[in-house]
Amino acid sequence: MASTDDKSSPREKGERMSNENTTHTADRRKKRVPRWLKLSAITIALLALLILTPLAFIVYPTLKAYPKAPPVQAGVSRLDANTQDIAHLRHFLDFERSFTPEAKAAFALALSEMEQRAGDLDRAGLAMATAKAVALADNGHTNVVGLVGGRSFNAVPIRFGWFADGLFVIAAADGQSHLLGRQVLSVNGKTADALVAALRPYVGGPANLAKELAPNFLISPELLHAAGLAETPASSTYDMRLADRSIVPVELAAMPGTQEPQSTNFWPARDLSPIAQAGSTSGWRHVLDGTVPPQYLSQPDRNYWHSYPLPDLLYVQINRVRDQAPLDLSAYLSDILDESAEKPIRNAIVDLRFNNGGNYVLSAEFARRLPEILPPAGRLFILTSGNTFSAAISTAAWLKHYGGARVTIIGEPVGDRMQFWGEGGLAVLPNSKLAIRYTTGFHDWQNGFSLAQLRTCFLLNYIYDVPAGSLEPNVPVKPTFADYVAGEDRSMSVVMEMLATGRTPG
Repeated sequence: MASTDDKSSPREKGERMSNENTTHTADRRKKRVPRWLKLSAITIALLALLILTPLAFIVYPTLKAYPKAPPVQAGVSRLDANTQDIAHLRHFLDFERSFTPEAKAAFALALSEMEQRAGDLDRAGLAMATAKAVALADNGHTNVVGLVGGRSFNAVPIRFGWFADGLFVIAAADGQSHLLGRQVLSVNGKTADALVAALRPYVGGPANLAKELAPNFLISPELLHAAGLAETPASSTYDMRLADRSIVPVELAAMPGTQEPQSTNFWPARDLSPIAQAGSTSGWRHVLDGTVPPQYLSQPDRNYWHSYPLPDLLYVQINRVRDQAPLDLSAYLSDILDESAEKPIRNAIVDLRFNNGGNYVLSAEFARRLPEILPPAGRLFILTSGNTFSAAISTAAWLKHYGGARVTIIGEPVGDRMQFWGEGGLAVLPNSKLAIRYTTGFHDWQNGFSLAQLRTCFLLNYIYDVPAGSLEPNVPVKPTFADYVAGEDRSMSVVMEMLATGRTPG
């Protein structure tokens, strides 16, 4: 109803009403969404749904996280603690993607057998039973990690190294330093080779990986006893060859593990460097004490470093594909290439013998560019060993692929197959704190990937993967113990001889 105080003329009232109608119409137009805009939004939403739904289907198995462990209850019995750990381990069936149907069934059966004797398993027994079950996947990345004497399991006061002529003592606690340099022929009555074979079922992946990790078990009577390879968890007897070729048994009592449970693998070859070994323990002696370590053992704690052994030769040692202060790995490797481009570099060596992996993206550009800075007649040497693992295998594959016929691989076979499952994460059992690596993304560095493998392939491999073929050494080299104590790097000697003579493999 109009106000009685409104004294406007009829004309003014008409104009005002017209203006109000115009305003209301404009407001309605503003609120009205154009039909084309609605259709566009619906189309975009449908396309996003069509794209994201299959993408989620593809990506989810790679990214899903292992369930959190249930809370630990104080004062529970061994039976209850182990039963809870085994129950948590059962989730492994839903997360580990390297299992074949047969392996998955065998794993489930192994867990059922573990449950039946859960009350009888001490921590080492649970660890070895778990390791044996997990190793049924037969995948190098799918293993219980941290099964290492001297960490959270006991160990005798010596450390071992593998050489072409056998197993030798390379480090010892002060009271056992007289054992340095002795060859170990057998442990608890079994030859070194027989022990490696007996331990093979506890490590998934190729046989040379199991041998590479075997010293972690051989120093621990606790772990050997759990595997039925020692009469007691308190000591082991080692038959050792003396300098006069005589053989004597040496019984060594174990010392308790001194460190928290590990969530990563320990690679025994790290003990080959007296610098690395001295940095991790005190009161120990090393077989190389008092000598100048050869170049390849001189900087084990640096993830990456380089030198120029000859004016036209670049040497790069990458010990881990991980960043380290003060300069990130990718930036460091890029600087090396820029620096080398200003030098008369003709040949290059990339040493991956102690590289157990990391983030492969960090070394990808370096591996692609390095062959480009070498002249057409230049040569690229890759040094490998059983410690060359995971992202180090990727790095070697790129170098071989982009380097082509100029590449020569020298040393020992890498520590995994060219086709393997990786990525994933860790499952930690709540009571024993055992850490088990599970894997979710497939790698094929031998053949490369096709779209048919989209559901299993680690997606970044569609950007980075190359069909490198085999990484078997063109020139197999494994040092003897005499080479080692003399400071001789046989792989480097082979490289220098090939450069001096122009010799090629064949």
